[in-house]
Amino acid sequence: MTVKGVTSRVSCAACKYQRRKCTSQCVLAPYFPANQPKKFQNAHRLFGVRNIVRILEQLDDEDQKADAMKSIIFESDMREKFPVYGCAECIFYLRQQLQIALQELQYVNAQLDIYRQQQQHSSESSVNNGRLSMLPFFSSTEAESISQGITYSDFDVSN
Repeated sequence: MTVKGVTSRVSCAACKYQRRKCTSQCVLAPYFPANQPKKFQNAHRLFGVRNIVRILEQLDDEDQKADAMKSIIFESDMREKFPVYGCAECIFYLRQQLQIALQELQYVNAQLDIYRQQQQHSSESSVNNGRLSMLPFFSSTEAESISQGITYSDFDVSN
């Protein structure tokens, strides 16, 4: 609907909540679309509209504004899901998962060391007995370089 050359625009969630007309200069419109009112309500409840606008006005770069709004929205959504700890609960959970993964990695590396020692011991004993049993596919120095990272110098086409 147009009135004297002005096109009507769907109000953003912030303007709908505050029951005001959403203008083209609305700083909250890009971050709170009309179809996501809960996102705005959470942010409004935790930070307040004035504080959100103040944060956006202090930032110059659009990327910084977008990152700040992602952070505000994430924190407010986490506060709704976890009212006591908010996003800290999510951080604690992720930190715990990281610790579990690091412990598992240490266990796997310890098992690999044991298997390498057993393999080295069995290859030494087979050489000493004068018979060939299962030999490792690569030498121990090659095994150490592989454990530090695979290099593809043998497959380099430019040589």
